[in-house]
Amino acid sequence: MSAPTMPMKQARKRGPDVPTTVLVGRHWAGAGPAVRRLVTTLARQLQHDVEACDLAQPDNPLPRLARRMVKRGVTRLVLVPVTLDDAALSTARLDVDSALRVHRGRAPATDDIARMLGDRARDAARTLAGRPRQLAQVMVILATGGGANPASNADVARLARLVYEAHGFGDVTCAFVGLTTPGVAEVIARAARLGVSGIVVVPHLLFDPRGRRRLVQQARAGAAAAGVEVVVARSLDSHPGLVWALIRRHLEALVDGGLGGAWVNPDLLRVLEHAHAHGPRLGADLEARMAQLLPPRYQDASLVVSRAPMGAADLQRDDDGRVAWDQMWQGFCELALAGGPPHRGTLLEAVAPEAALANPERYAEVRAELARGLRMVTGLPVELDGPAGWIGLRCADEEMAIWLMRAIVVENIMVRREGATLYLPAGCRFTLDGEIKNVVTAVAKTYHYWTEHQAKARGG
Repeated sequence: MSAPTMPMKQARKRGPDVPTTVLVGRHWAGAGPAVRRLVTTLARQLQHDVEACDLAQPDNPLPRLARRMVKRGVTRLVLVPVTLDDAALSTARLDVDSALRVHRGRAPATDDIARMLGDRARDAARTLAGRPRQLAQVMVILATGGGANPASNADVARLARLVYEAHGFGDVTCAFVGLTTPGVAEVIARAARLGVSGIVVVPHLLFDPRGRRRLVQQARAGAAAAGVEVVVARSLDSHPGLVWALIRRHLEALVDGGLGGAWVNPDLLRVLEHAHAHGPRLGADLEARMAQLLPPRYQDASLVVSRAPMGAADLQRDDDGRVAWDQMWQGFCELALAGGPPHRGTLLEAVAPEAALANPERYAEVRAELARGLRMVTGLPVELDGPAGWIGLRCADEEMAIWLMRAIVVENIMVRREGATLYLPAGCRFTLDGEIKNVVTAVAKTYHYWTEHQAKARGG
């Protein structure tokens, strides 16, 4: 679909230095009015023309739109994906006249999405009939569609972690409306069995009214069956933070692609300079709520935190030549705040028992080093009498174990839980510089974050 551009009385006079921004998405047929409102609002802020293009339309509509832009004298096109989970939109095919310079943007950043979801959850929590005095009495479910892509599912779990850390809800988890489990009703039933009385379901959807209707139906059915109060939060479509998340990506695309002579509304440049800014028109209240994502020690606006991923730490040795696991790392909080990538690029999966035990002598050495490292970075007891292929880490209680399990999974390390004990992979082919270091690093980082920030949030 192609949404109308903003009225020309709001646009900067057309010239070769003024770009046109194109919002690209999929399956917007049922969300035309909401998409058009977003286009108009974004155009007003950017002060140039904005179009929308639904890539689910037949015959690849993007090149047709680009050719139309060229005929209008446009020389720069900025493509910004409007999606929560489809990175493929960033590489949409576009074969056009070489005179048209194309700047490709990225989908909204994870921290922006997390703030919007947290906002919607807090607003909805205020409508619960019981009026809980504390957010700690509310459970939040981030409900998303599809579920066929494991990487996208993991991204939603990561968002749940960020929202949980930022807002102090009793729990934040995720559910799926489509192909995979757990479903919305299943998670509601589980929460009811645990004694939760107030549940907020937040749609992790953009411009998907059909998906939201399915979500509402499932939430109502689950609430009726479980006998608990459930409210469904408002959609992200109209959240003012979405406009600023897209502005941020628009400006980044221009800078990354060589800004050259492209005209930019000067009032918006601070979005790049201050990653958590929200523009001059949103007001102090929203900006303050958005800032709540940061741990307390980082809420000082003058503090600059690098957004570059943390490099791999070198193995440091003690006087006896053994790895000094407790002296190797700094900056775990900085990495979590910046939203950098997990420690591993690929999932470190469980090892089959027969593979783990293929070399018993080496397997014993691996587990001994893992046990030493885990004790040094956490001080927690380690269990070596568990099933083959796993090493146990005994947490203080189940709440801690559940939190750490979710956090370690986000770090791309397979983990399982039995009560308050976490089980992490171990195998005879693990190397010191590879899998052993990966497991200890992930546990060190997540345990550090638990002790420094979660304990404070709980009054510890």
